[in-house]
Amino acid sequence: MNIGFLGLGQMGREMASRLIGADHDLVVWNRSAAATRGFEGRARIAAIPQEAMDADVVITMLADDGAVQAVWLGPQMRTKGVHLNMATVSLGIARGLTRLQKGYVSAPVFGRPPAAAKGELDIIAAGPSEALERCQPVFQSLARQVFVVGSEPEQANAVKSARNFLLAPVIESMGEAFGLVGKSGVATDVFLNILTSTSLAAPAYKNYGRLMVEGSYEPAQFSMTLGLKDVELALASAREKGVPLPSAELIKRHLMQAIAQGDGHKDWAALAQYIVPTGSG
Repeated sequence: MNIGFLGLGQMGREMASRLIGADHDLVVWNRSAAATRGFEGRARIAAIPQEAMDADVVITMLADDGAVQAVWLGPQMRTKGVHLNMATVSLGIARGLTRLQKGYVSAPVFGRPPAAAKGELDIIAAGPSEALERCQPVFQSLARQVFVVGSEPEQANAVKSARNFLLAPVIESMGEAFGLVGKSGVATDVFLNILTSTSLAAPAYKNYGRLMVEGSYEPAQFSMTLGLKDVELALASAREKGVPLPSAELIKRHLMQAIAQGDGHKDWAALAQYIVPTGSG
């Protein structure tokens, strides 16, 4: 399949490489040309996004609403094939892209770069059935499993925002609990073993708990800055739908405090050290 790929950040690089390894023909573009150097000889490098519009499927993996707005909605671009947006964006951006392109699919992903490299992402997809069918070769190359949640693309973005929001209270509450047992003289690795050997034996608790015990916050696979973006997306969606998210307001405040101290580049699991700072009485 001929695929256009826009956005070669941490996730995008691994996803594009995976698609090339699956024998798809790629045209890649990134705002910063330096990110395209690793694709020389493996894919065609586009100087501008418009050079990727003739592909069967054009994948967007851009950083945020602003980047998507600049690339797609500002110049009112359209592709001859399907526009498959796999980035995390707001409901409003999803609606704008749906109006612009008949064959538009939202398919945000769950998973970090190592999962993308192995083709083990979880994908939440929504859009017209015919467009979803045309995306199947992409999904087969990138996904461990695909969940189709509706025919309106914004439905996939609602699910992504809600699910990502659930991770934020996990991190917040684990940080508080680790602080409590730590101040009580219990080793945090012992506490983590108890958590993950009983009713909280879930990957979120295991993975984020390990990062907290080890203090492994750099290099980040999902930074505090990105975590704040996702919490703000959940809050924006909640305001639109009239759903209160009081815990999201608290977590947003903590993330902003941590970022203001210069640690926005750290993994958002580092939020734990701001809830109960080391050495506090």
